[in-house]
Amino acid sequence: MVVRLQDIADEVGVSKMTVSNVLNGHADRVAAATYERVLRAADRLGYVPNAQARSLSARRSRIISFVFTPPADPRGHALANPHDAAFVGELERHLAYHGLTLMVRAHREVARTSDNLRSWNADGAIMLHSYGDEVLPLLDSYDKPVVFVDNYGTSPRIHSVGIDDHLGGYLAGQRLAAAGHTEVGFAGPPLTPDGVIARRYQGFVDALAEHGVRLDPRNVVEQVAEYEAGLDFGRWLARPTNHCTGWFITADILAVGALKELGRHGVRVPRDISLIGFDDSPVSHQCTPELTTVRQDIRAKVRVATEMLLDLIARWPDVEPQRITLGVSLVDRETVGPPPPPCPR
Repeated sequence: MVVRLQDIADEVGVSKMTVSNVLNGHADRVAAATYERVLRAADRLGYVPNAQARSLSARRSRIISFVFTPPADPRGHALANPHDAAFVGELERHLAYHGLTLMVRAHREVARTSDNLRSWNADGAIMLHSYGDEVLPLLDSYDKPVVFVDNYGTSPRIHSVGIDDHLGGYLAGQRLAAAGHTEVGFAGPPLTPDGVIARRYQGFVDALAEHGVRLDPRNVVEQVAEYEAGLDFGRWLARPTNHCTGWFITADILAVGALKELGRHGVRVPRDISLIGFDDSPVSHQCTPELTTVRQDIRAKVRVATEMLLDLIARWPDVEPQRITLGVSLVDRETVGPPPPPCPR
């Protein structure tokens, strides 16, 4: 049985036009909740979309590339970060609804990925973990649409989708300062200029300053966003020489590793030390105690990036720069409390 647009519309209780808008990626015309209900119904009924595929010329491959930079820690695999794994899963789901195939490539040198993209004959690409204008050599050598996720480059040639990383850091700083913490720390990957971690750091510092709290540079720790690195960090935190009572850790998986190791060393969270993560990935509420974290909507980020790329493909090369920034929020769970009283001398 062939599933029609009307079948999906009847299942969800919306118009056929609404279903068409969803399946053709026009999210701006449909409420977010309805958009997701239509996608789920299409999946449940076994709908095989081909409208988008028919709109692509026969010269196109219907292949979309996803290129990302793997972590530097050799102990982890390329998708060890739950954020990246969730991103790939959501991206494949959205592209499949449009009859498109996903090709994944991990690459440490962004400028050199154009050879891979051309060899696959990809119609376009989505790129994660690039930094600023370092992507311009790629755009010089690859003449098809690319959407960059979480990129703060200033060039008008960069089409990007991201989140408000500064606000995320600001919310973390506000929460720790409001709880009374004055000895605080920051942990995450290197503060690369024009990178997301640098933005989160600046937001954190700005919030602390509003409360008269200064972040000592000695309390800024570089750690890759992986669980094993989190264990190492937790062992370091458990040393009695570390006096920070509150930490903002810029990836949930890193924070959960630290939380695990702190427990093994008898350091109680949040009684002895408070932690805030970032992402609101599933691990944040699968640990004990559950992690207070800054939430970003990965599903929304993938959806918007996909819609942007399909729009660029349809209109290429007659396009204007597009930049979309999504909001974040603080999810207050169980790992933030007041600082412990000072030890008697």
